[in-house]
Amino acid sequence: MIKKDLIFDIGMHIGQDTRHYLNKGFNVLAIEANPELVQQNKLKFKKEIDEGRLTILNIGISDKNETIPFYKNHRLSEWSSFVKEIGTRLNSSYEIIQVECTTTEDLFKKYGVPYYLKIDIEGNDYLCINAISKESIPSYASCEATSIELLHTLYAKGYRKFKLINQADNFKPINIKKEKSKLFTAYLFIKCGILLRIQKYLPLKHIYSSSGPFGENTKGKWLTYEETEKLYNQFYRKGENEKALNDISWFDFHATII
Repeated sequence: MIKKDLIFDIGMHIGQDTRHYLNKGFNVLAIEANPELVQQNKLKFKKEIDEGRLTILNIGISDKNETIPFYKNHRLSEWSSFVKEIGTRLNSSYEIIQVECTTTEDLFKKYGVPYYLKIDIEGNDYLCINAISKESIPSYASCEATSIELLHTLYAKGYRKFKLINQADNFKPINIKKEKSKLFTAYLFIKCGILLRIQKYLPLKHIYSSSGPFGENTKGKWLTYEETEKLYNQFYRKGENEKALNDISWFDFHATII
């Protein structure tokens, strides 16, 4: 049975999404592999932890219970990953630490099935989606749209309506006409650069690199699986030269069982 007051934040990072969910009145189970970020977040959210509204686990997600190497990126903490190619991208500085991992199935069993499953774990989002079953399916889920296979799996698991949200464009749904425009790309480049600088000093509701709104608060209308697949393939130009329309936009899949 779904716990309607519970959200899983898989990939807590600096806690920007967790803060939003708590402010919306939800309880949160937050998963973060980087021990330094976990300690920072435990201090930042001490009140909510003491109130029993937030649980933070310093673990990773795998397909079995194991301890495996985690590539902690020194250049950008959000690049850190259990996938070496991602955690060490662009020849950036990194260190390898050993992190204990669990499965999403075990989290469901221990903490319950959440109302919303937010996933952002740099290359391993599929591990969480694969764990969804007919008996354990959150009402809403989101993940980075790094592969069309993730959409296929979400559909196979029982989700029927989708949105392809541009994380770089103020969390708006994808607009292919805009994505083709060089002026739009230039606008995004400038806007995102400004956001990265001012969000250090201004309390933005959804900072750049966060997952943004979720569920029915996401922008745009819900689309069918076929409509979403078509838009994804149009942006990444599948079947043509395999080059995306631009290299600034990046997207999340949002899904609902309704």
